[in-house]
Amino acid sequence: MPVENTNALNPEIFFESLSQVEAAVNASYNQFQIVYQRNGYIFPDAMSDEVVSSGDPNFAPFNRFEFNATLENIAQYWTACFNGVGACNFVIGNEERMRTNAETSDFSDTDVDDALGQAYFLRALYYYHLVKRFGGVPLKLDVATALEDEPRATADAVYEQMIDDLRLSTQLTFPKGTTETGRVTREAAYALLGKILLHRERYVEAQEAFSNVTNHSLLPMDNYRDNFSESGEHNDESMFEVGYNGEVGTEQERWAQTGIGTSEVTFHSQDYTGWANARPSSKVIAEFEADDPRLNLAILVDGNNTYGPGDVFQFPCPGCVGGPVWYKFSQLYDNQDVSENSGVNVRIMRYSDVVLMRAEVELNLGNTTLAVDLLNQIRERVGMPLYGSATMDARGFPVNTPDQIFNALVHERFIELCGEQQRFDDLVRWNLDDQELSIFPDANFNNPDASLRVVRNYDPSVHRVMPIPQNEIDSNTAIGPGDQNPGY
Repeated sequence: MPVENTNALNPEIFFESLSQVEAAVNASYNQFQIVYQRNGYIFPDAMSDEVVSSGDPNFAPFNRFEFNATLENIAQYWTACFNGVGACNFVIGNEERMRTNAETSDFSDTDVDDALGQAYFLRALYYYHLVKRFGGVPLKLDVATALEDEPRATADAVYEQMIDDLRLSTQLTFPKGTTETGRVTREAAYALLGKILLHRERYVEAQEAFSNVTNHSLLPMDNYRDNFSESGEHNDESMFEVGYNGEVGTEQERWAQTGIGTSEVTFHSQDYTGWANARPSSKVIAEFEADDPRLNLAILVDGNNTYGPGDVFQFPCPGCVGGPVWYKFSQLYDNQDVSENSGVNVRIMRYSDVVLMRAEVELNLGNTTLAVDLLNQIRERVGMPLYGSATMDARGFPVNTPDQIFNALVHERFIELCGEQQRFDDLVRWNLDDQELSIFPDANFNNPDASLRVVRNYDPSVHRVMPIPQNEIDSNTAIGPGDQNPGY
């Protein structure tokens, strides 16, 4: 006898008004607040070479590559993502009911299109988070079979489903400026589609997808900090954000990470800036050129830093440890201090990332001049010397060959997107992970004497993905111990 999910919304009495359609779509967004309350930034950042852990148990196992299938935060992440998939499926699986009700209700077929487009995008984004962290995972696409056990699909199958979902999303969502701020837009759907196609090395298709990313621009240097502050949310460079408003609810709700109760705060500001559980590594600091203004807007290094509105406060902030700590996504752009109740939105996609991904696509298609021009858009915005100039040649970044352009691309992504959960996946995509992640990115990371380097436990045959949570293996009859990722 099938088990009845008593917590599920009943479609027979739902989707009868625009408010109900919007409520169902809103539920598709909510689990990302759980993902990025903590684990969504911990996993990729701690495993990268941008971060050195303080020893906090949330960060240290991932920074040292000592995690295993029984860790609670891995299970929390898995559950939140699949809960999000389920919420998306509830919208997608009720298209016919919405279409029928649109004939007599206060919403239209256009509203249904937009609801579906958002759900397809969000489902693809949840699966993106799953496939990057675990490899192949169960493909749950039918609300009617939501409670049935499913085996692991291949990573290839998951990517193909994401691409299919995003192609639908690009046709159904509204363009930027024609929908409510914070909602999925057509441009965001094309950007994520292009990103996935790039990661699948389908460069011609990625080029086409990125060509449809319009209505966004790079912020001028005077407004660059708006990319990371609460006051600068939803600016012209931001393409999709996970929203928080700083409302904590009860103490139990703040720490629950279950999706029950208020989930409107993220711990990022306290973790990265106040407690310094994830300090910026010496390696990422050294990557900045000496005259790069982005350094002081990304990282608070020492007592010479000022911060806050008008840069009137002297670092370190009250209650904060000394530097170096992350400035990005802290509350310090707008306040003197940080707390556990940050309302700073997570920027999932910025237009600068799209520009750099376009450069990578064009490089792989042999369009080297255009690739350099795109890299220089990022440089010009912050007033830095351009690639192809004598200055950059002298700094060790000539761009006369494809390999040299690639090195410039690696450098520029490292700087521009540091602390934004991109670096680990970049290194894996470029097959540079073993080279860059095997040595701790702090003391002696660049020492030519290998005996003085501090070795991490990184194994590319194991740690490119995390283990499937043990509770999933124990409870899912379609996944057994033999389905666990190698090395765990």
